[in-house]
Amino acid sequence: MPKESHRAGKGTDHELTVLIHVFVLVVGAAWMFGGNAEWAKPLIASWGTLGMTLCALLVREHHALTKTLPRPLHLLWPLLGYNLIALVSLFFPGYRAMTYEGEIILIRNTVSDWLPSSAVPGRTLMTLWLFNSIYLSCFNLLLAIKSRSKLRLLLYGLVANASLLAVFGSIQKLVNAPGLFFGAQESPQTKFFASFIYHNHWGAFTLLMIAIALGLIFHLQRRNLGRGLINTPAPLLMLAVGLLAITMPLSGSRSCSLMALLVLMIAGAHWMLPVLRRKHHDHQPVVGSAMIAVLGLLAVIWIAYVLGEPMIRERWEETRAQVAEARTRQETDFRVQLYADTWSMAKERWLWGWGLGAYPVGFQDFNTQRESAVDRLPRYFHDAHSDWLQSLAERGFAGTVLIGLCGVLPLWFHRRTLPRSPVTWYALGCSGLLLAYAWVEFPFGNTAVVCAFWVTLFTASLYGSIETDRASD
Repeated sequence: MPKESHRAGKGTDHELTVLIHVFVLVVGAAWMFGGNAEWAKPLIASWGTLGMTLCALLVREHHALTKTLPRPLHLLWPLLGYNLIALVSLFFPGYRAMTYEGEIILIRNTVSDWLPSSAVPGRTLMTLWLFNSIYLSCFNLLLAIKSRSKLRLLLYGLVANASLLAVFGSIQKLVNAPGLFFGAQESPQTKFFASFIYHNHWGAFTLLMIAIALGLIFHLQRRNLGRGLINTPAPLLMLAVGLLAITMPLSGSRSCSLMALLVLMIAGAHWMLPVLRRKHHDHQPVVGSAMIAVLGLLAVIWIAYVLGEPMIRERWEETRAQVAEARTRQETDFRVQLYADTWSMAKERWLWGWGLGAYPVGFQDFNTQRESAVDRLPRYFHDAHSDWLQSLAERGFAGTVLIGLCGVLPLWFHRRTLPRSPVTWYALGCSGLLLAYAWVEFPFGNTAVVCAFWVTLFTASLYGSIETDRASD
């Protein structure tokens, strides 16, 4: 008996350690300019390295107790393959540095298409380190968490942090702050929000947080029917969803505003259908309940419009101008041409790609839009504005498939338990929506979004499979 108690205590300690570590990872990345400041990435990777160490300790302890390896460990083989390709690419640099008239220039090396290559080995190592540290830190959830209630505690904390960011960003936007943190830090993007440099990155991060909050709300609805819901965290979660949804148009993110509206409409229907069925079964009028739900959604839209009216009007006029310009001009839109040029880059090294972090360097040889059509200034692209195309260009077909399997395998492993909870439904739904969005934008170019995505995905894959006492769930 003492031996069993000792084991249970250790399990609880490991759960809390992993939860705190993952919480700090996501929150830290979010507040440090979304993790996109150059100085922030090594800090996030360093913190994530503690998660890699913790992962090794969890595996070691499991083996010491059971003489077997944890079952989820075999899900890491795509990550091992991904790392192997990246490490081999370091021995075949795609460019070499030379000095010409006092300036350093990069000269392209000849590397076989059948060999992995890295355009900039230092950038490849940094990108690989950051990804490994984030992925394995979130993977620890599969190894350590044995309690749904503790996993929900992490989710509550993430929603609370996102709500704080929403309030902070809204106030910052309403007072017309000239830069991040009320002007304390100049933003390289004029369309910033809260601590995020780019408004669409904030929108992607917020969409995942809305998914988490909605999953928790519907979990509470299933457990507490009728008025008992008032005495749960559900009202606070609804307030958080409203706050987060309002920041979408306030930030100026058109695409994320539309996605959030779609998710809220689906959630509204999900909320009302069982209520309407119950009232219909009891022969009660259903019009009043339906009107309350519709008015609630309209209230959120109206508040969002009132607060964000200047930004909404600005983005509306910008959209009209873009549509009018697209109708009158003959040349291809620069975004479409950017995709075409990126695809040309990807096709040249289709199997292994140009190396992690290679896009800003390698794309210069494929960029057909070297100057702006408006002011004739040189035009450089750090991102492809399509995560999928950029992944093909940097990782190739092989690396992109392996990254995809890093997400698919945990879901496949827990496929029988995925339909059990709304926590899983909304997490998977919004994660899928974000992956579709990544075809035409680069949400995963933001470190905080990457952290939130892997937490959301591992939560979705794990939640339904945790065996707990239903009375305490």
